[in-house]
Amino acid sequence: MSSTGAQLSQQSTQRYSAFDLLRHRWSANFLQFCSSWDTFRRNPLGIVGLTIILIFAISSFIHPMLIGTVWPERIYDPMKGFDIELIPHPTAPSSEHLLGTDNFGRDILSQLVFAARSSFLVGLGAAVVAVSISTLVGGMAGYFGGMSNAILMGVADVFVLAPAPIILLIFGLIVTLEVWHIILLYGILVGLGGQAIVVKSHTLTIATKTYIDVARLSGGGHFHILRQHILPALMPLALVQAVFTVVGAVLTESLLSFYARSNDVITWGSMIFLNQRTFRWFTLDGQWHAIIWPALAIMLFCSSFYLVGRALDEIVNPKLRKR
Repeated sequence: MSSTGAQLSQQSTQRYSAFDLLRHRWSANFLQFCSSWDTFRRNPLGIVGLTIILIFAISSFIHPMLIGTVWPERIYDPMKGFDIELIPHPTAPSSEHLLGTDNFGRDILSQLVFAARSSFLVGLGAAVVAVSISTLVGGMAGYFGGMSNAILMGVADVFVLAPAPIILLIFGLIVTLEVWHIILLYGILVGLGGQAIVVKSHTLTIATKTYIDVARLSGGGHFHILRQHILPALMPLALVQAVFTVVGAVLTESLLSFYARSNDVITWGSMIFLNQRTFRWFTLDGQWHAIIWPALAIMLFCSSFYLVGRALDEIVNPKLRKR
């Protein structure tokens, strides 16, 4: 009876110890998040960038709700809408169409908001692919070294010499690219290139820490050390790289859409392409309003992620805060 009680007491102690360890880990992560947020919110440019991202995200989320409720679908549908009461088109900004209409009679504001979803999909999707690949390749090269480092970094050196926008444009000249093509190709090209080299250098720094040697001497295997120590330490860097990847992916997608190499119908790049093709077909003064707004949307969207990335970079690299 006493033996059974001792076993139950030991199991209870182990359970509570595991629970306490998990609680302390979550508490430490929460405190670290609070400290990082305090640093981030003291950066006004980072807050501005985050605010712009939230505006784009909220507007693209509520766009389907606006169509058919606040906006009549026959007029404000981004692809087939047409305002028959304002012929001829295009029309300048007015109270009915805040940003005007294009030469097909479609509302430009509705198109801008609709196209934001495509930019979020391409940017965030490519960021996930690129960061996953760079963390895996760079982390393995930095931790294992030797032949693994030589092979993986040799591959990375090749992809550094292959700029993603040019490679994707060449692919686009051969076949018309779908959205998921752009996400995968851009993510692979960026993840196997410069990002993997940066992650490898950061991994080398982490691998020399004392706690890595202690974990190794305590019997921790490679998988345990990578999962429990290396990967969590790489997460802040991965987040910064992901944010900057969004910028490059959206600019590349806009470039492909401008040259009609993307199969996505309504994007900011395709809006510029279609309106510049018919710039003086309908008005002698040109359709300035139909071109300026999507161009500004691209600039604001990419600039907002860039500003957030710079603010996060100051958190990851404390030396930047001292400048």
